[in-house]
Amino acid sequence: MPRGANGYEAVYRVVSINDKLMGGGAPIQVKQGQRLLFHFLNACATSNRKIAMTGHKFQIFALDGNPVPNPQAVDVIAMGPGERVDCFVDMNRPGVWALGATADADRNAGLGIIVEYENQKGQPQFLRPANRTWDYMVFGRPVAPPAPAETIDMIFEKVPGGVHGFNHWTINSKEFPHEDEFVLRPGSKYRIFFRNRTDDDHPLHIHRHLFEIVEINGKPTGGVMKDTVVVPQFGRVAVDLMADQPGLTLFHCHNQMHMDFGFKALFRYS
Repeated sequence: MPRGANGYEAVYRVVSINDKLMGGGAPIQVKQGQRLLFHFLNACATSNRKIAMTGHKFQIFALDGNPVPNPQAVDVIAMGPGERVDCFVDMNRPGVWALGATADADRNAGLGIIVEYENQKGQPQFLRPANRTWDYMVFGRPVAPPAPAETIDMIFEKVPGGVHGFNHWTINSKEFPHEDEFVLRPGSKYRIFFRNRTDDDHPLHIHRHLFEIVEINGKPTGGVMKDTVVVPQFGRVAVDLMADQPGLTLFHCHNQMHMDFGFKALFRYS
C-alpha cells in the first residue's frame, strides 16, 4: 500500500478473472458465428476497471441485473466495484484474442482471459479500442421522469493525507454515521443529488434499494435502474429513489478504503 501525493492507496501486483491470471486457465473456445452471453462483475474492493476485446462489441442489455430501456453495442465496459453488466458478444472475428483490461498494467498483471476461435492458434492479441468512453445515458431514455417533491443533497469531499496518512472522506462535511440526518418517509419518492467534489470517480451504493439515474452532469436521462452508480470526478449524478424498504439502510462508496475512512452514512425511515 504505497503513499501517493495525497495519502495511502491500495495497489495490486496481480489481478484476475475467475481467480485465474490471463493464460493460467483454459481459454474460452468459440466457433465463428456463435453468440456468447457474458455476466461481468467487478469484485475488486477498491478499483474501477475497463475491459474490451479486440474486434468485438459488447451488446449491453442489463445493468446491475435490470434490463435497460435502450440496449446498445459498445467497445468498452467500465465497472466500479460491485457493478454488474450483462451482454451478448457475437463471435465474428476469427483469431486468438485477449478479453481483458484496457489498461496495459492491469492486463499484464493478469486481468484477462484468452478467447480462442476454432482452428486458431498463437499468442492472444489485444488492441486498445480508440473509443474507450462509457456512458450510462446511452442505455436510457433522453428525458428524465418528473421531479419528486422531496430532494436530498449529498456533497462528497476528500481530506488528503489525514489521520495516520490515510485520506479521509466526508459527506456534507461529516464522516460516518450521520445520525438522523438522512430520514426517509415510507412510500415517498426522493431525488438524491450526488455532488462529487473530489478527483476520484466514486462507485456509490445504497443497500436494499434500486434507484433510477435521472441526470448526469446536468444532462437529463431516465429508465436506467441500478443499485450502484459511478459518479465522475468533480461531477454530479442525480437519482430517484422510492422509499419502499423500511429499516436501516447503509449508503457508502463501494471503494473499500473510502468507506473505511468515512465515506458512508445511514439512511433511516421515520
